Amino acid sequence: MSRPLIAVLPFILIACASPQRLNQDKAIYHMQMGTAALMQGNNPVAIAELSMAQGLDPESAIVQNNLGLAYLMRERLELAEVHIRKAIDLRPDYTDAKNNLGRVLIERGQFKEAITELLIVTQDLKYQFPEKPLVNIGMAYFKMGDFKNAELNFIAAIGYQKENCLAQSYLGRCFYETKNYTKASNQLDKAGSFCQKGQFDEPLYYAALSFYQLGQKDKSEARLEEIIKMYPDGTYVEKARSTLELIKR
Repeated sequence: MSRPLIAVLPFILIACASPQRLNQDKAIYHMQMGTAALMQGNNPVAIAELSMAQGLDPESAIVQNNLGLAYLMRERLELAEVHIRKAIDLRPDYTDAKNNLGRVLIERGQFKEAITELLIVTQDLKYQFPEKPLVNIGMAYFKMGDFKNAELNFIAAIGYQKENCLAQSYLGRCFYETKNYTKASNQLDKAGSFCQKGQFDEPLYYAALSFYQLGQKDKSEARLEEIIKMYPDGTYVEKARSTLELIKR
């Protein structure tokens, strides 16, 4: 009688483990699908897939973090913060989630709290993306109107990643906001080349405004026409059209 019992026990253990293993496999599949959709900018699909992954594996810090990012992209800031904080609770050393929490706090207008969180991120010397918290700290200072500290952080971020679109662009914006239009026009022109791949038209628009402030109408018109031609679905295309009409009057 002992041999059949020995043969049956492993089968029972495998059978018991199979549903859990199946759920984990399904969770990984939906997490991968959701993360891919998030990277492609398809946020509704990302939320749907990552929500399914969460239902199957609610203790996955990666799922919680990515779901929080998806909600951030949809401007559902309260939900974004809930999920990203849960990711950090599940994995206290999850530096990327802490950086994302800083992003959410900036969007919620909690700039000082965001800077406090992001300074913690900069202390993690193992973090592979040191430019990220620096850009976010710069954005917090920029939104606070502290352009000097914003500038210092954007320059530090560029030191780690020269072609960082946001750092290059908002460094130029710092110069523009402080009325240093010569430095602004040069910096924003440079940022425009770094931001082209991401279809980010903001630096070209502010480059056009900078050239206009310098009395260089031809260059201003050229940058506005470039936005209209290269970024027909861009954020600033309508502003570019209306500003171009005003300049040409």
